[in-house]
Amino acid sequence: MHIKKSKYIVSALLVMVLVSQTVFSRTGSLAQAEPALSLQSPSAGQSVENISVNAAGAAALLSPDSLKLKDSLLRADSLRRADSLVRSDSLRRNGLFPGVVPDSLLRPADTVYHKPFLDDVISGKNEDSLVYQVQKKIVYIYEKGDVKYQKMNLKADFMRINMDNKEIYAYGRPDTVQLKEPTEAGDTVKITATRPEFLDNGTSYTMDTITYNLDSKKARIKGVATQEGEGYLKGMKVKKMPDNTINIANGRYTTCDAEDPHFYMAMTKSKTIPGKKSVFGPSYLVMEDVPIYFLGLPFGFFPMSNERKSGFIIPSYGEEVVKGFFLRDGGYYLSFKDYADLAITGGIYTMGSWEADIASRYAKRYKYRGSFDVRFSKDIIGEKEDADYINQNNFKVTWSHQQDPKFRPNTTFSASVNFSTSGYSKYGAQNMNDYLSSQTNSSISYSHNWSKVSLSTNLQHSQNSRDLTVQLSFPNIVLSVSRINPFQRKDAVGKQRWYEKISLQYTGTLGNTVNVKEKDLFTEKMFKSMRNGINHQIPVQTSFNLFKYFNINPSFNYQERWYFQKVDKEWDPVAKQVIDSDTTWGFYRLYNYSMSVSASTKVYGTYQFKKGAAIQAIRHMITPLVSFSYTPDFGKNGYGYYKQVQSDTMGRMMTYSPFANGLYGVPGSGPSMSLNFSVSQTLEMKVRDKKDTTGVRKIKLIDNLMISSSYNFLADSLNLSPFSLSLRTNLFKNVGLNVTATLDPYQVDPVTGRRINRFMLRQGKLGRLTSVQTSFGYSFNSPSSGNSQPAINDINSGTGAVPPEYTDMFAQPGFNEIDPNTRRQMMASRYYNFNIPWNFGFNYNFSYTNTGIRSSIVQTLGFNGSVNLTQKWGLTFNGGYDFEANKLTPGTFTLTRDLHCWQMSFSWVPIGFRKSWSFTIGVKAATLKDLKYDRRNSFYDNLYDSY
Repeated sequence: MHIKKSKYIVSALLVMVLVSQTVFSRTGSLAQAEPALSLQSPSAGQSVENISVNAAGAAALLSPDSLKLKDSLLRADSLRRADSLVRSDSLRRNGLFPGVVPDSLLRPADTVYHKPFLDDVISGKNEDSLVYQVQKKIVYIYEKGDVKYQKMNLKADFMRINMDNKEIYAYGRPDTVQLKEPTEAGDTVKITATRPEFLDNGTSYTMDTITYNLDSKKARIKGVATQEGEGYLKGMKVKKMPDNTINIANGRYTTCDAEDPHFYMAMTKSKTIPGKKSVFGPSYLVMEDVPIYFLGLPFGFFPMSNERKSGFIIPSYGEEVVKGFFLRDGGYYLSFKDYADLAITGGIYTMGSWEADIASRYAKRYKYRGSFDVRFSKDIIGEKEDADYINQNNFKVTWSHQQDPKFRPNTTFSASVNFSTSGYSKYGAQNMNDYLSSQTNSSISYSHNWSKVSLSTNLQHSQNSRDLTVQLSFPNIVLSVSRINPFQRKDAVGKQRWYEKISLQYTGTLGNTVNVKEKDLFTEKMFKSMRNGINHQIPVQTSFNLFKYFNINPSFNYQERWYFQKVDKEWDPVAKQVIDSDTTWGFYRLYNYSMSVSASTKVYGTYQFKKGAAIQAIRHMITPLVSFSYTPDFGKNGYGYYKQVQSDTMGRMMTYSPFANGLYGVPGSGPSMSLNFSVSQTLEMKVRDKKDTTGVRKIKLIDNLMISSSYNFLADSLNLSPFSLSLRTNLFKNVGLNVTATLDPYQVDPVTGRRINRFMLRQGKLGRLTSVQTSFGYSFNSPSSGNSQPAINDINSGTGAVPPEYTDMFAQPGFNEIDPNTRRQMMASRYYNFNIPWNFGFNYNFSYTNTGIRSSIVQTLGFNGSVNLTQKWGLTFNGGYDFEANKLTPGTFTLTRDLHCWQMSFSWVPIGFRKSWSFTIGVKAATLKDLKYDRRNSFYDNLYDSY
């Protein structure tokens, strides 16, 4: 019986009703039955929709006592029972026969319950035809069949459903694209090859053929292909189990998305748990269909989970001349759910050195995130008999902590710690950045804000590995009160009075700092060398307008210092020098104050051009500022801030302060009354622009041109301070120029180079140029196709580091939803973006210094860029030029070849003490990042050529 394009549908339904007793079982009464089986044949161009079977409903609807027909298939002793009445309304409200309504109040007394045919509704659709062989109880579905059962969904161009054993067999069109079939219009169309698609519990598969059992939920599959994370799993013979695990014979695993993969791991047998891992037996690597048996494994597994999992970290291997062969960066990785992880790694060298590392990341979404790393290295270089034998214990501690701004907005805590021994950067560093880092800094800070008051504290650390000095500053506590107006009326009415504008602030600082050698850390010497104190500052100020155009700002500043020790000095006639005689501990209060008043205004000038001219107008704005300040003489004996002591054998005296070592200094000696002045200017031009909606466009010719100086009325000589000049402007679009210079109005002694009290005007010059600094840079970029991802050849992406949302699984809520191909590229250690044809950037710095005796010029030029030699070959470069030596400074050249799912790179530092090279070829995907080949020579070998 063949149901096609709406033909013979009535007769087919009648026959199916008669034989349904052997196919469907009855679970309820006639009154409770609802039709669930519907077969609809489409008209031309339409699809068959809503093929569904419900076990209970279909059994009740199609029970044998619900229809009286004379048919050779019906037997009276098998279909009729004495207590089963035939009712004329038993087919009413049947979806197959509209208009007939069954009696819902009648219930047969002989209702028999049977095991349901299926546990749930099976539904589907197709576009061509559906064939039902009654005697064999088999349904055939043609052309884009789509069957759904619970969480299972099967799509194929051919399906065979066996009602007896509850199995579905499916396959696609033949593997060819040349087949054609005529349409009703007589034309021909191309029919491409198709493969069944199977979806179960969210896991998708494509295959050649599949046999699926609806009852056991097991499946036999041939030629399966499925994607798990970044990898693709293929198998010739596959068994799918009810728990969704997959047993594969003659399987392949690859991260190459090509139809014919460039490489894969050939697995004789394997078991895959979707979303978790794939465990396999004997396997070997296949490259370009060439088996490489010696690169085989007796067993192994591939992680297939986007979640972090605990496991072993494969070490890297290599050789350094000074330390020997090594295995390093191997260990174990621990994952603590979604909040933290821990990596414990280490390394050994054949010449005795070894190292260990503990690194962790932690995160609490919408609250904070951070990481820390503790590295220890035992560095042994040379032989014990050698004069330059080295045997050191070195370590490095780094810690980074960031708080989400929305978490506790009034409280912040952050940390950036980078502390190491001086020998670590020289002997324990594994990269050039650590080796070149001679200065390290750390900071840990905490702050809390109230409405008008804020409190903050921090720890500061600075370390120089060249002179072995360490500077620690802790605790540093700052208490500040924001600006308040003590005389402001609560219920102000009318114009604001002048005294209501008076405001004051308060800032209190407690500090403690020490500067010692690395060997003296946390010793008695360190604690005796500490400098500490408390500083209070209270500025009082107001402002008002004078004659409408002048802004007047009077101010009064009060400062008070609290110290807890003073050091007296005396002349030592034996040593013939000034020495510290006595250190007295106590409470010492030092205060000073100053007063100032400033006046400023703005002067505008505009020149209008003729109407219709390209240049519409030029606007010039000048902002002059004049301020007068006075500070009393706090060097008088009455204050006690200064003392006299003999300084030489001739009996000459010198002035010193017992509080000179105080953290916040000492009030100045001698009165000061100075006049400060500055003039700043801006220059703008208005031009016609048809692209602008207003018809004109503003262009800034000079962003700021400023000159400033001061004159001290009470100084005995050199009253006028050097002039400071600064210029800021834009040369081109996105190209800014900043120039600063210093002009000294006084002459210098040609022998000593000291300034003398004679103006340069006597020589016909305004001043003597003592310094000039300027810098500018620009980057040229070619138009790129597609989205530019951070890459080593993208000069606008910093160092090309992978963004945190792709490397830190704690940072991105949708990390698991990122496209696997995108994630594969983003997580590649050195991703090269071939969508960028070329780019080039440079940065130029110029510095001029003149001391009066000699002058010097320092110029530096740095450049970097990239160029695609072909569609698959790319070159990146960076370096600089030394103008003094007239030669190039050491740079790096990296040649990259895109191998689709692999990437090859060769890096070369041709000159300088960093001279080295490295060659790497490996898989792009992070899942198989250890499938690579590295060959390199270390820059350390250039430093110890004697070994």
